[in-house]
Amino acid sequence: MKIEVEVISKSVEMIKPSSPTPNHLHHHQLSFLDQLAPPAYIPFLFFYESTGTKTITQISNILKTSLSKILSQYYPFAGRVKHNLFVHCSDQGVPFFESKVKSQPLSDVIASPFVSELNKLLPYRLGEVTEVPLGVQLNVFDCGGFAIGLCVSHRIADGLTSFTFVNRWAAQANCDAQGKSNIIVGPDFSAASIFPPKNMDGYLGVSYVNKKEIVTKRFVFDGSKVEALRSRYEESMKFSKTQKRPSKVEALSAFLWNIFLAVRRKTDCVGIPNQSRAQTLYTVVYIMDLRSRFDPPLPQHAFGNYYRAATATPTLVNGEESHRLVRQVIEEIENIDNNYMRRFQEGYREHLDFMRKRMERFAKGELVTLTFSSVCRFPIYDADFGWGKPAWVSMAAMNINNQIVFMDTKNGDGIESYFSLTEEDMAKFELHKDFIALLKSPVDTKYHASTVEEADLDKVQQGDLDVAYVPTHEQTTDVLTKGLHSPTFIKHCFNLKPGNPVEIEGG
Repeated sequence: MKIEVEVISKSVEMIKPSSPTPNHLHHHQLSFLDQLAPPAYIPFLFFYESTGTKTITQISNILKTSLSKILSQYYPFAGRVKHNLFVHCSDQGVPFFESKVKSQPLSDVIASPFVSELNKLLPYRLGEVTEVPLGVQLNVFDCGGFAIGLCVSHRIADGLTSFTFVNRWAAQANCDAQGKSNIIVGPDFSAASIFPPKNMDGYLGVSYVNKKEIVTKRFVFDGSKVEALRSRYEESMKFSKTQKRPSKVEALSAFLWNIFLAVRRKTDCVGIPNQSRAQTLYTVVYIMDLRSRFDPPLPQHAFGNYYRAATATPTLVNGEESHRLVRQVIEEIENIDNNYMRRFQEGYREHLDFMRKRMERFAKGELVTLTFSSVCRFPIYDADFGWGKPAWVSMAAMNINNQIVFMDTKNGDGIESYFSLTEEDMAKFELHKDFIALLKSPVDTKYHASTVEEADLDKVQQGDLDVAYVPTHEQTTDVLTKGLHSPTFIKHCFNLKPGNPVEIEGG
């Protein structure tokens, strides 16, 4: 669904901390994990329905005033990142944009979001990271609803830090409305003492954003079906060494990895010599929060990047044997403890060499990685600024190849996911019968879709007209059972001409 955004602020307003940052805090040292973080912005969008009692001007003022106050505690967000070493915290401020979304009801955007269009509601382009660590954009819809778009620099913060900050910001707004004094607990800035920064000379870091065409789409998995999948893997693992029941995210990751591996190996076999194919390494990466892995655990408000990757190199398996990957992931996660983190810091040079070699293999096409990240169980729906909790919280299109991010649905009856894949891989995923069976609703397609009946079929057959078709649930079922030769399904999220047969993966 196309979103038309009109910027109504001709100049950006800089929101500075309400209390000046003391001189001894002007230098916020980045940790080693911060240094390893990719140079990109993390996007989050918080959608709110019309309050009916407050004007947009009042809402804007509440957001700005409370942001200014909370920045006195989260002062690195108002600073500037310098040389991947530290944040200069001299209260330069957070850019605050305002925009108007023309002729687009908020309910329509929430009901049928087209992920790449959501990027228009963000203050920055995600791949064009600057020294500014935080940007905010207030987007107002004609219906009176609004969305708060945030870009948080991954150089200084991870997902949990971002959500914790927004929730503290909202709590500050409520304190102001009730006339209470500031009782908000500030962040814990001990990351650099736990993971001291290192000399990163010669390490260029991981290229985070791809130059090739990447598609990001949102899918919602049915909670009951995911639970059934989880139970199936648990039953299969009864006689393995791992007795821990797999989480929903672990089970879903194994399920999706199997589909991805089958899709990619079929794609990679085309036109590639057997010797080169044999050298290709397929790995799964599971991003996990470290705070709970410490003994004692770190608090949720620990500021910075506290995550590492559990990596597994599974084999292509089928059906019930998918539990092998679940077991591998669980074992890798269990290995990340205090001893692991001590070894990680002591052998940081070996880790940098490992990362460098992986990037070299990636550049040669010898490494294919699928990365899973999850913010499930994070407090993503707690941000009540005084007008209720958000109707929806979302991410945006990040243009990162082979990444899947999981989020809880608001009512907890399923898992939202954001897939970033090449167009070819995305198309094959969407046609896989096992993938479709796990979804709550049929696969979404492009926002500019129109029915074939409204198109000139002669032009379509000549390749002169790009047609997208949004199928109903019945039509999707019909396509899966009868094949894709019918002109009633000319295009499904990718370029498909009438008469061209398409194999449905998985059966």
